[in-house]
Amino acid sequence: MTGPQFYPRTFRDRAEAGRLLADALAPLVTPPCVVAAIPRGGVAVALPVVERLAAPLTVVYARKLTAPVAPELAFGALDEDGQTILDDEIVEMLRLSDRDVESSKKRVAAEIARRMALYRVPPLAQFLPDAGVVLVDDGLATGLTMRAAVAYARRHGAREITVAVPCAAPSAAARFEREADRLVSLVTDEAFMAVGAYYEDFSPVPDADVVAMLERTQRAPIPGR
Repeated sequence: MTGPQFYPRTFRDRAEAGRLLADALAPLVTPPCVVAAIPRGGVAVALPVVERLAAPLTVVYARKLTAPVAPELAFGALDEDGQTILDDEIVEMLRLSDRDVESSKKRVAAEIARRMALYRVPPLAQFLPDAGVVLVDDGLATGLTMRAAVAYARRHGAREITVAVPCAAPSAAARFEREADRLVSLVTDEAFMAVGAYYEDFSPVPDADVVAMLERTQRAPIPGR
């Protein structure tokens, strides 16, 4: 489900976007469920969602793969299990060799391991199978990272997968309307350029802030336990 465009403006910040997203999700999501955010910006959006849904918050460690020749363009994504999603057209366009791909995977795997050690929250797999999962990010451009997150949740037995974002490109929205059980996107804009364009304040979220937000939520019970 993609929400109609009730929000034809930019969000003040990720916290406001999260509160509006929580309002949209509240009548749709049924327990037991867990909210899993894509760090780092997705954690700031997810915080009001978990407070509204009274659900536990964890992190899904999916991260985009990029190459030095085009550091802003994702050609794939990697999850914490080491599973990879590649966009073959972009790999070909960038003329990446197998060695280039493996080098990026190694670099991203090291960053995922660093974040797992720093954030110290139970992995999403620990809440599964059987619980519903709400996957949250601050927006969808290509959607490659979210695709890896959805695949991870499916592989570990999620009962139902909801992809929840404040804004999305139409192509990404169309994909998750097919691949997820539910899509909630407050704004799906035909003129989509970049996620940051939908926020007045799109400042980077430091690791220290992520740790503090996660610590605030760790008293919530694991669903079904």
